Amino acid sequence: MVAVTAKPILFLEENQYSNFEWIGECEDGSLVCRWEEEVLVQGSTDGSGGDAGVEGATSSLAFATQVAVATPDLHSAQVLYTFDKVVPVVQASVNASRTLLGFVTRRNAGEGNKYSAYVAEILPQGGVFSLNIDCSRQILLEFLHTEEGGKPLEDSWIAKLLVFVHRESIAIYSFPLSLKDGTSWIVDDQPLTESVVRSFVWAQWEPHHNHLYYLHYRPPPEAGLTLGSGEAEDDALRPRPMLTALQFHPHKPHETVLNVPLELSGLEHSPLDLSGDYRDQGLLHTVGDAWLDLRVVTSPTGAVCICHHYIYKSRLAETPADPESCAVYLAYSVTLLHHGCVLHAVVPGVPWGHAHSALPTYSLFGGLMNYEEHYLLVIVPGVCMHMLDIGLDHMPNNHIVTTPPPQLLPNAQLFQICGGKVISGRCITFVDGVNQMTVEVRVTKESLFSLFKSSSTLSTRLAILHLAAIHDKDHDLSRKLMWSVCENPYNLDTPALLQEYLVGETYAAVHKHIDSDAGHLISLLPITTSPFTTDTEYVETPAEENVRISYCLLENACIMLLSPRERVVRTLSDTWTKLWEHTSKRHHQRFSLTGVVEKLMVSLDTYKPEALSQGSTPVSPASPLVGGLTITSLGLTLAHLMFDPLPFNEAENTTSSKLEHLLSVNLRELSMYCLKHFPHESPMRVHAVASKYVCTQLQVSRRLCSILCSSQTLVPAEKSEKGFTFIEQLDDAVATRLFTLLERYHSATEAVAYPLPQGYNSFLAYLAHRCLPHFVFMQYVRRGVLQLNVDVLREIIYDLDDTPQNVERKLEIISSVPLVRSLRALQFWQHPMSLILRSRLHAGSILAGEGPGQPRTPTQSARINAQHLQNKGLTAFPTIDRLSPFDTFLDLLTAKANLTDLDLGLLYEGTVASCEYIKPDMETDITGARI
Repeated sequence: MVAVTAKPILFLEENQYSNFEWIGECEDGSLVCRWEEEVLVQGSTDGSGGDAGVEGATSSLAFATQVAVATPDLHSAQVLYTFDKVVPVVQASVNASRTLLGFVTRRNAGEGNKYSAYVAEILPQGGVFSLNIDCSRQILLEFLHTEEGGKPLEDSWIAKLLVFVHRESIAIYSFPLSLKDGTSWIVDDQPLTESVVRSFVWAQWEPHHNHLYYLHYRPPPEAGLTLGSGEAEDDALRPRPMLTALQFHPHKPHETVLNVPLELSGLEHSPLDLSGDYRDQGLLHTVGDAWLDLRVVTSPTGAVCICHHYIYKSRLAETPADPESCAVYLAYSVTLLHHGCVLHAVVPGVPWGHAHSALPTYSLFGGLMNYEEHYLLVIVPGVCMHMLDIGLDHMPNNHIVTTPPPQLLPNAQLFQICGGKVISGRCITFVDGVNQMTVEVRVTKESLFSLFKSSSTLSTRLAILHLAAIHDKDHDLSRKLMWSVCENPYNLDTPALLQEYLVGETYAAVHKHIDSDAGHLISLLPITTSPFTTDTEYVETPAEENVRISYCLLENACIMLLSPRERVVRTLSDTWTKLWEHTSKRHHQRFSLTGVVEKLMVSLDTYKPEALSQGSTPVSPASPLVGGLTITSLGLTLAHLMFDPLPFNEAENTTSSKLEHLLSVNLRELSMYCLKHFPHESPMRVHAVASKYVCTQLQVSRRLCSILCSSQTLVPAEKSEKGFTFIEQLDDAVATRLFTLLERYHSATEAVAYPLPQGYNSFLAYLAHRCLPHFVFMQYVRRGVLQLNVDVLREIIYDLDDTPQNVERKLEIISSVPLVRSLRALQFWQHPMSLILRSRLHAGSILAGEGPGQPRTPTQSARINAQHLQNKGLTAFPTIDRLSPFDTFLDLLTAKANLTDLDLGLLYEGTVASCEYIKPDMETDITGARI
């Protein structure tokens, strides 16, 4: 699925630092790091070292801690502060002007760890000031960049620092800075403090968008009179976790923009107080208990994902002797606020030791040609790699599930960084905090194609097709994926893949050419064949259990989201205004193609081509191609026809066809569906969108048919070499594979009510006749898969010789079509059996009062009959008294019809053939049963 490139960090490769660690990230993507190195330090007279300032008496070489900031490309690093001893710095933050450094230290204090917070002057290196915070709770420091961004430094200004103390408070410390001697920035007064949050369980700072998220418990409602069981009462009084989001602005007060209740699995079993060591990861910008792995990922387009990772063990599983090897379930949930649902993913069979230390990474990324985030990339090194389709356009139902590539080490801990120059929206750069390497993850066409070929999971292959057609709009990649499908036409997943191609490519083409003012109608068009189900299983062989992804809707959730009119800055367009616009819109269910299939199942049972006129088709140009449709009306140009050649001539000699009927039903149903959901919309605009969609259906169907045919053989360019001539030149193996593919294609189009190209039915029927056994061919005919038109019947009659076995086959084939079509086919069969059947059908229709049954004008009938009476007369089959049974039979016929309606020549030749060809003992067995 991805191409991974792991490289050592350049400045770390050139310098061998000890105890290197990443401890923070700046707004511009620079990373703050620390290491220990032997440097020349000055001794401190009071013994306090770096914590009490620098008062040098002696100089000596000693190992000391250095804090530096690395460039976004990680090619170099600049030292910000050098301590005079080893200081256990676990987290740090630098303000935008690089004048102050805030850092947190952690030291062992016997029963547990103690955290302390400090601020140091670094332009130039100056004093270190303690914030007088010394506790066993985790501390996080983050500078606010809202006051400094894009503003030149004056002689004095204020630097603001967010101070997080776990489970106690979040406060803003305002440090007044002044310029001394024109070069040095110093803190000239005590900082002012402002309380932001009083108590919280977990918090995260997002430096790029100035978002602050924190998790707290909503107080239970006041106790009152309750009726029912005690469990329901206890559940109602249990505190509920609530996630709150704050937005910070330049020179404006911060505001609470979001309050949403969360249902986090495993949270009810968590300790209410500190338990165990904290997980100090400066690049995560989070503070909270180690057992609570929570992350919030947002996009400027309005996508908000609340990601929660947890592990659990089955109650039925036995605990082995080595607990590290105990197989557990690694799971994560993603609350998608923009879709109002929660996605749950469960990966089975992960060893406890690996699952406990695993640190998932969540990253949003977009397409190859655009930067709009459509996917959430979830990476758990050594366990799984998932691409979740969480875009705003449709519900999340096309996910790519696979395993991590071997280049990604199982013990890696990845942190997304801004790697300087961005190549595309599908390239993400990480830093591996354990192995100290940069990891570049690229989702390329080649990697997607490779995963598509190797994966045996239908859901993953459908998701790759969806990505190529909808999000990337890459027709070349879609065509390449279809060629891969054609390599194994006997795969049972082939029809589903062909359906996804048809629906996805049709939506992409219509979306590209429809005006922006019809965007609300586009939201009703089908976009994928994958349903939004509550549970989807992704099979990964040879695992005993499979990855499972399920959903649950956020029903009756009390979500508070500020509207743009309630914001501090009303003209601001950010994540929260986009989220408001998306959630306040009424989202309609997309048009279902299965409804059209059901309508067609009823209408095609009583379908009469003779009853359909060309005027009943909604799209009726002046020069009809078939059913009132022309190449121009279908959006097809000469370039399309040349680029997508077909091995058959696209023509049908019928006054009306099933194609016309299918297009008219699609157009009618889609137009009515759009008007139902948008009753005030202009009917002309609705008709234009529906007509474009229906025409694109035929265009995409034709393109897919061309891809399938060209994957098996070279499609001829000359018109004379196409059609039945082309089939006769194919090898048996190629013809069988081609028929299998086209039969899958036929099944796919019927499942989604898509039209077939003109001439396709005749081509498929004759191809089946050439490569299938006769009894299998007849099964396809009886089930309605193959349509035997007159041209196909003619070619089959010419192809089969007149052996007794083939005569039986011809009679079986002719008897399987309607009577009018069988009569036309019998005219091409120069055989006594054809004369017998035609004459008996002609006589039967006269005696039944249904007319002559032969398409002949009265003048032609009179001339032929006069010639026959003159040559043959009534002396045929004379008896002893010169009377003819044939004359007696003619007398009966002339009593029912005029002489001009009779075909005496046909009756005579049929009677002669009956006497000469059919033996008396075979008459009942052969012809009697047929007629």
